[in-house]
Amino acid sequence: MLLSIGMLMLSATQIYTILTVQLFAFLNLLPVEADILAYNFENVSQTFDDLPARFGYRLPAEGLKGFLINSKPENACEPIVPPPLKDNSSGTFIVLIRRLDCNFDIKVLNAQRAGYKAAIVHNVDSDELISMGSNDIGVLKKIDIPSVFIGESSANSLKDEFTYERGFQNCV
Repeated sequence: MLLSIGMLMLSATQIYTILTVQLFAFLNLLPVEADILAYNFENVSQTFDDLPARFGYRLPAEGLKGFLINSKPENACEPIVPPPLKDNSSGTFIVLIRRLDCNFDIKVLNAQRAGYKAAIVHNVDSDELISMGSNDIGVLKKIDIPSVFIGESSANSLKDEFTYERGFQNCV
């Protein structure tokens, strides 16, 4: 039985819908500008440039407020120490991770598995912002938390002045 050519062709509306869905899917993968706002309880604040990852959930429009913890081990290429169990005002912990030694997606997945609500990965020996991506679909499907990338100077300032141990809270 022969099918007519009309049955094999997509209507203009169907083609438009397919292209629209593909375009939105592509645009969703592009990073957007964001900032980290670190502040203390005396309302002293500092802003740091960052670049969101191309995987995981997007940050909420209002941002994410939480306490910053240095990753142990620093590179997060293996399971990391979870956040403290102490109660805090936000209930949210964000982990600061050093770049290098393994893929970005593994670092963020280890942060998520440890119980962090977001991850900040920082560059080493550079303030260049890099768009974090992944080629491992299996790992990508497991990542739910948002993550961003910052330069080394920003990471050093955050470590020195705005960590949980020092009593500070940060917004991503």
